[in-house]
This record gives sequence, structure tokens and C-alpha cells, in this order.
Amino acid sequence: MKRNILFIPFNISYSYIEKNNNTVKFLYLYNNDYFFSINFNEKQSIVINEDTNTIVVETRNFNNKINLFNNEFNKFIYSWDNFFFNKIKFTGKGFKWKKKETNLFLFFNRAHKCFFIGNNIILKRLSKSKVILLKNNYNHLIHDSILVRTIRSNNIFTKRGLRFSRQIILKKKGKTASQ
Repeated sequence: MKRNILFIPFNISYSYIEKNNNTVKFLYLYNNDYFFSINFNEKQSIVINEDTNTIVVETRNFNNKINLFNNEFNKFIYSWDNFFFNKIKFTGKGFKWKKKETNLFLFFNRAHKCFFIGNNIILKRLSKSKVILLKNNYNHLIHDSILVRTIRSNNIFTKRGLRFSRQIILKKKGKTASQ
């Protein structure tokens, strides 16, 4: 018997419905903006504790992906009301950028245009060379941040290019005359 404990934050409401003598079970999660439903089968027993807002699901057959489900479910529920962020910084002479709504146009002294079109993302300008990306989905934020960073990756010789704000900067040692 495997036990799966799901914590529901207090700002999310839920309702539990059973049909046909416990053969079909539904759990609806909702708030002002979103709703989500989970279907359970008859092999799963469900206990709801209203004091702590936890739902205990007990299954008879063992599934090794229950911990992964718990982690992803917690991130999903957390993302309903919270934002994840990532800072991107660029260094280099003559590098500029312009922001129009959720699009980022980068001018890096190249012949072709470099730009990033954001989907459901919030871009904020922190300073002349810093941009912050805000998104409520963590996996999509990481993917979008890596896309922006690969437009012009950091050069190890000149330290010019795009990087994350806390990324370690590696500098390649130049030639020295040792005589």
C-alpha cells in the first residue's frame, strides 16, 4: 500500500465528488482564475483532512513515479499564484536592447536581427544592461531564459555577451611573454 500526500494551499478551494458507489471519484481544485480536475479509480482510497488541507491517496498497486507526481503537482499548484523569475545581464561595448511589450529586440552589432518573442512572459528592465523575465511556469521560464542566453553566449576571451545574473564567468588566459 503506497501513500501519497498532497497539500492544497489555503487560497485554493476544492470539492470532492464520488459517483456510482465509489467507482468514479473526482477532485476539483479551483480559485478565481484557474480550475483543475483529478480523476481517481476504484483501487484508490482518498482521505481528506480539512484542518490541514491535505489529501491522502492510498493505492494498492505500487507505482515508482508517485514522488515525481508529488513534486510536479506541488510546482503546478504553487504556480497558480506565484511567479518565478530569472535575471539576464549583458556586457559589451555598443550592445543595446529595446523592449516592446513582451518582445525583446537585441542590437549586437550583427548583420541579422536578433530578437526574442515572449509568450505569456513579463519582461522588466532593471538597468541599462539587465533584464528580468517573470513567468508562472518554472519549466517554461528556464527554457525561455536559455533561448535568450543562446542568442549571443558569453565569450570567454572578451567576457562580452549574454549571461544569467549569478552565472560564473570564465576568462581564458591570454598569451604572456615570460622571458
